[in-house]
Amino acid sequence: MRLRFTIAVAILTAIVPLADIARAADVTEGRVTFQRDVLRILAKHCQNCHRPGQVAPMSFLTYETTRPWARQIKAVVTVKKMPPVVGSPHYMALTQGEGLTQAEITTLVKWVDEGAPQVSASGAKPTPGRGSKK
Repeated sequence: MRLRFTIAVAILTAIVPLADIARAADVTEGRVTFQRDVLRILAKHCQNCHRPGQVAPMSFLTYETTRPWARQIKAVVTVKKMPPVVGSPHYMALTQGEGLTQAEITTLVKWVDEGAPQVSASGAKPTPGRGSKK
């Protein structure tokens, strides 16, 4: 039994980066908020296209412009339709880098499932995303 556990841990360590495991653990311990958790994911993967003047039809720069799309965000990240990744025949012109990690998908889904809150009770300050003007 101990050998099986050791092998399972070795396989998981090789497959899932430790940073993703740590982030997933952080998400499960507290409420996910837009300002603290979601905005950094959007800045990394979405805001290049989801901002005014770019190809995407809606902006994800602020909570106010993102919140109406929360359920749609959950739907497209769950089936990995968005963000488009290299090799996707439907989005070749839009592809930019890697897709979301499982920890990032988990964070976005949890945010939506919890009612898409903006800030934590402590009132976390917004973090400007890539492409935002500050």
